Amino acid sequence: MSLKNLSGVCLDQNKSLPIDTACLSINNLNDHVVTFLSNFEDCFLCYGQPVADIPPNTNTTIQISTKYPLKIYYNDTGATKPYIWCGSSYSFKQHGRYGWNITKDNSCSSVYTLYEPWNPYLPLLAAVMTYLLSFAIIFTSKLIINVVRTYLAKHAESHNDIDRLQESESTPEMVAVSKTAMRLQALDAFRGIAVLLMIFVNNGGGEYVFLNHAAWNGLTVADLVLPWFAWAMGFTIVNSVRVHLRVSVSRTRLIIMQLRRTVLLILFGLFINSQHNSTLSELRFPGVLQLLAVAYFICSVIETCLASPQRTFQFGRFVFLQDILERWTQWMVVLVIILVHTCITFFLHVPGCPRGYLGPGGYHHYGLNVNCTGGAAGYIDRLIFGQHMYQKTMNPVYGPTLPHDPEGLMNTISAVLIVFMGVQAGRIFVTYYQANSRIIRWFAWFVATGLLAGILCNFSQEKGWVPVNKNMMSLSFVLCTSSFAFLLFSILYYLIDHKKFWSGVPFIYAGANPILLYVGHYLTMGLFPFAWETGTTPTHASVLAMNLWTTTLWAIIAYLFYMKDFLITI
Repeated sequence: MSLKNLSGVCLDQNKSLPIDTACLSINNLNDHVVTFLSNFEDCFLCYGQPVADIPPNTNTTIQISTKYPLKIYYNDTGATKPYIWCGSSYSFKQHGRYGWNITKDNSCSSVYTLYEPWNPYLPLLAAVMTYLLSFAIIFTSKLIINVVRTYLAKHAESHNDIDRLQESESTPEMVAVSKTAMRLQALDAFRGIAVLLMIFVNNGGGEYVFLNHAAWNGLTVADLVLPWFAWAMGFTIVNSVRVHLRVSVSRTRLIIMQLRRTVLLILFGLFINSQHNSTLSELRFPGVLQLLAVAYFICSVIETCLASPQRTFQFGRFVFLQDILERWTQWMVVLVIILVHTCITFFLHVPGCPRGYLGPGGYHHYGLNVNCTGGAAGYIDRLIFGQHMYQKTMNPVYGPTLPHDPEGLMNTISAVLIVFMGVQAGRIFVTYYQANSRIIRWFAWFVATGLLAGILCNFSQEKGWVPVNKNMMSLSFVLCTSSFAFLLFSILYYLIDHKKFWSGVPFIYAGANPILLYVGHYLTMGLFPFAWETGTTPTHASVLAMNLWTTTLWAIIAYLFYMKDFLITI
């Protein structure tokens, strides 16, 4: 039998396989050509796509992707009527070598392992252990230093009576209040986790699939970053508006201040987008900061127009719901916005597409809706923005698609609910003064939003009425990510501000300067010393090390700014 290598890498001992690839040797025992087909298991309702024609009585080696479990088939082209005779699904491992036999009786063997690869997640485990060990050493060192200082203080010579008398009669020292001392530590830690995680995943996340955005439906760690940032932004709105109204700042002036912040965020977002394409005719208008800016402005205007400087109502037996009942008009406005968004999503007529389509197009639904990427949301963005939107047209799972912007107009409207969930969390904070009352309510919102999200998506990735989808910023996605935000913030508040078990270090440093880190990491992306070219075939270990270094370096920069009490706000 002849041996053919279609990849040019699998049989060359001097070459290394790229990240997330493996080699599959297909042994065709038939006397005629067969076609090898495959598709990722995550590709919902997809046909297998032709990969290569396998000559008769040959062993053909091809390079395959290991990002997701792979479905493999073969099509017997020698039969009177082409047909996929058999197929299987297999989770190939990075840099592994596998075999698959296609026999003469229209059947195939199971996939078998020729070379067992090493675990690609070992570098991630090593990184986690390194960071935990570093934190343990730092914590232990601080504990020892504090114990020594306490011991020395107790055994130091006391001042004489004259010194004590002079101290008692002296003028009390002025207490300097820094900007950082007046901040809610749990919120800074929450925001710091979000922004550092954003830097990590934006730089590659070690090229691990679960540390990058989901191909379409589903939820990964990277998908939590943007909604958490939006949620934290909403949290700050309540107290900001209340303080300004209490010092008699007019609502008109306050809205102008909010508009100024919105415009600055949008300009920063356009500035970041211009890095990738400075041509005005193709400059992308939507973006992360643009989405945050518009969603923030809508929620802040709602809060400004409908909030009162002082609490004036009590509700008897419903006093435990006063944070909701006092602001029921705001809830009505936001619910109307979400209702309009939902009606457009499910009832707008999109030419050539079924109503309410939420899929990616491409191979999805057996290719019947190939030009329907993003449904109504994608159609509106392409209609309004044209070339001024995200132009990626190759989905890693669903193949060629139409342009679709994950921060487009409809997604921005959907993000209003995420920001408003943060507003609700902030309202709980300013309405109730006991820590337990706050934590119980935040936890209740975690349960309620999580259950509602589960009901909408039917607790499955693909089969629910409204799947969890970051690309579409679906209602179930908004509720699910808000649920995790309520849970994480409850934990942080309990540990940091309530029980004071933890100071929030090192995340509070990044959380105090989120705009600096967000804009700065985009401007320096790919530049030394934040990143570098290795000159060799990258691996998960090398990419992960560089991405963690980038994130750590920005955390150090945030620490230096924090120590200098230098906070950049808009």
